[in-house]
Formats: sequence, C-alpha cells, structure tokens
Amino acid sequence: MKRLLKNLIVLCICIGILYYRKPIATYLYKNFIFKKEVIVPEVISYHKDYAFAYVQDTNDFYPKTKSDILNIIYTILNAGWDSFSFYCSEDYDCSSDVNTIAKDAELLSNINNFVHPYNTYETISISINNFNKVTIHVTHQYTENGIIEIDKKVNEIYEQIIQDSMSDYDKIKKVHDYIISNTVYDQAKEKDPTDPRQYKYKSNTAYGPLFTGNALCGGYTDAMALFLEKMNIPNYRISSENHIWNLVYINGEWKHLDLTWDDPITSTGESILTHKFFLINTTTLKNLDQTQHTFNENIYLETK
Repeated sequence: MKRLLKNLIVLCICIGILYYRKPIATYLYKNFIFKKEVIVPEVISYHKDYAFAYVQDTNDFYPKTKSDILNIIYTILNAGWDSFSFYCSEDYDCSSDVNTIAKDAELLSNINNFVHPYNTYETISISINNFNKVTIHVTHQYTENGIIEIDKKVNEIYEQIIQDSMSDYDKIKKVHDYIISNTVYDQAKEKDPTDPRQYKYKSNTAYGPLFTGNALCGGYTDAMALFLEKMNIPNYRISSENHIWNLVYINGEWKHLDLTWDDPITSTGESILTHKFFLINTTTLKNLDQTQHTFNENIYLETK
C-alpha cells in the first residue's frame, strides 16, 4: 500500500512537472542559470562629470521607464565602454521601448552629442532577448592612437595661444580664431560623401582642422569641444538635421558657438573670419538663421 502511494505521489509530481514545464524551466533559468547580474566596468577616460537636463549618469541598471533606458545609454557612452548589458525591471516589459530606441538614429545621435568627442560612437547596436536582457555594443569614432596624436596637438596649440590670465571668453575666442584661421571648409567632401579625400583629410573629425586644415561642421565642432574640455568649460554639441555646432556654458549662461558658419565660403576663395555666431543666445541664433540651426528644444533643454 505504501509503495503504491509512493508511486502515485511520484506520478503526480511527474505529471505536474510535465504540465508546468515551461514556467518551471523559465523560473530555473532566470533565477539559477541566467541570473540578472549587471557587471559595471571601470569608467574610461574623458568622462563628463556634470549633468544635463535631458540625460544624466545613472548607477541604476534595472530601468523602469524609457527615460531610465536613455540615461543608461548616455552613461555607457559617457563612460567610454565598448559593450554593456543590463536588465529591465520585473514589472517593466521594456522590449517595445528598447526596439523603438534602437531604430531611432536621430535620438541616439542626439544623445551622442552630450558626451566627450573621444567617447562618441561611429556605430551603435542595441538588442534585447526574451528575458529582458539589453546588450549595447559601441564602435568609437576615435581610435586610441588617434586620441594620443590629437591630444598632443591640442596641448601644443593651447600652450602656444592661451595664457592663464585670460578670461574664459578670451580663451574661447583665441581657440575659435585659431581653428578658423588654419582651416578651410571641405566643400568637395560635402558635395560628394564618397570622395576618397575624406580618408586623407578626416574632415568630419577633430583631426581634419588640427592636422590637414580641412573640416566639415563635425570637424570644427569636435576640435572646439576638445579645447573646451581642456579648459573645463561645460559644453556639448548640438545638431539639426544637417548641421552641428557647440553649446557652451559661460558666465552662468548657455551660448551657441558655430565655427563653421563663422568661416564662410566666399566666391573669390578669400579666407574670412567672422564672429557672427560666436557665443550668442538662442533668440539671436534664430534671428540669424532658421534653415540649418533648427534643433529639438525638448532634448537640448539648456538652450531655453
């Protein structure tokens, strides 16, 4: 009788396991085989310590909202990590938000603008599995060797043109004038993005204006940002659909700084240096141009 009862209990357990095999397997996988542990690496160089209104650094890698995910993406980029994985909270099915963000190149590009140029991505991929594990892979725009070379050049120029006694305004003006005076806009590259000169001049990065004397708006902006970071002046890059420039915090206010438009192209080929777009407020910027300087004011909140 006891043996029959024992066999009956075993049979019931087997039937129960067979019937509930999927939730049991899921429970075991999530809690024993696939633990939701986040490994946070050390922050790499060029990390910005100041916060912005739209995105901020976070140490909570179990997001509960879409905004939390954006902060994590910013944290990953700001820290200079090549890859990172995190998990959405149990009560937040984040797959829809993650997939939406992953497909939104404009949003990701805007977040990219808030980090140090050396930590910006060239490519970024975001994926999520069935257990709400989100994995982000980043390929950076600047290489380690390139950073060493550019940093050396920035330091040389800085020592050459900047004095400690100068005000922040005067320091920014010196750098602004130096870059423009030693750079021409790369018209050929703009007209034909497949132009092989891009590999020679690297005009879309800080290398272009600092070494080859050629730049697109991205090159002008990155080069200026490197000097702003060296001077410990809060800043970020701000962009429209087809243009990018700097936003700078000086004397308690955020001001626009556009070296590209202060280095206008002339029909005669004459080199001109202007200060029309030098540390101006948003109202002045809009009065000057509403074609290439339109931007998302819900993201670049410091412009208000």
